[in-house]
Amino acid sequence: MMNLLFRSATIACAFSALIEPTLAGGLVPHRIAYDLTLENSAQMSDVSVNMKGRMVYEFTGNACEGYSVNFRFVLETGDGEGNSAVTDLRNKNFESGDSRSYNFQSQTFVNEVQTEDVNGTAVRDGDKVNVKLKLTENTEFSIDKPVMFPTAQLIKTIAEAEKGTTVFSDDIYDGSDGGQHVFHTSTVIGSARTTPPDESEKPIGNLRRWPVTVSYFGADAGNDQPPDYSISFDLWENGISSKMRLDYGDFILNGKIAHLELLPETACATPSISATESPAATPPAVTPPKDSKPAAEVAPPKSDVPAPQNAPAATDTPPANDKLPAAPAEPEQKPSN
Repeated sequence: MMNLLFRSATIACAFSALIEPTLAGGLVPHRIAYDLTLENSAQMSDVSVNMKGRMVYEFTGNACEGYSVNFRFVLETGDGEGNSAVTDLRNKNFESGDSRSYNFQSQTFVNEVQTEDVNGTAVRDGDKVNVKLKLTENTEFSIDKPVMFPTAQLIKTIAEAEKGTTVFSDDIYDGSDGGQHVFHTSTVIGSARTTPPDESEKPIGNLRRWPVTVSYFGADAGNDQPPDYSISFDLWENGISSKMRLDYGDFILNGKIAHLELLPETACATPSISATESPAATPPAVTPPKDSKPAAEVAPPKSDVPAPQNAPAATDTPPANDKLPAAPAEPEQKPSN
């Protein structure tokens, strides 16, 4: 169950970006946090009796310099016998403004013990995408079909909603699930909502919003198979997502905005970074900006299940500083060679 949950974490971070509707494809730097609670359902009786968490996204960049996302997901689980675990997923990714290259690092800790560390790059070369992964052993492979990276998929979703499109599909590569899989997605967009926003949504403003559901399927899934998981949310005209619902089949998490902060914008004044188009050479990965900062600190929610000794104290909103806890140490992200 936990592996399935965190496979989708990188995908989930994509739709939190803020898109400025007056600038085609423009993205607004921001930090947003969601409190997660377990939705009561019959199938949960054999899975867990307690599940709480928080997701924090930090988005910076623009169409010229590229887009950086720092993401933190902390989930606390407990059962009726007193067993508990805190799972902490940390993800960084950088996508060039022209969506030609994508760098990512994903780390997972369970009770402060690191269980996964994936570092990779994906670069377009004509109709292919060449992927390099740094795992226990370096791995290289090519994706020989059209795929989208996460920020490009978000921009497309906003555009399709504004055009009135109700259904579309794409193949997505986001580095999740160990960085070795492509997911087929089906996106369904409903009519613009007319109901008033709730209290957590009021700071967003008087803007249009659409109900969106994105279903994720394994690349080899048949037409009659259910999705691996689906993510539903209200997508606002400026790109903010609210009323999140993450459905993993055997359990469902609901997410509500706990904190929203717009960050300073950087003017887009230079051409978009692009990989080389020379067929004689392997296109280089685009290096993320040096001033890319880690995601805002996120703490496990308060509960009767004790958190790890060195976990940050629970808070209602992310702290003002941008530093992750000192333990465990976070290695520097570098593109694979």
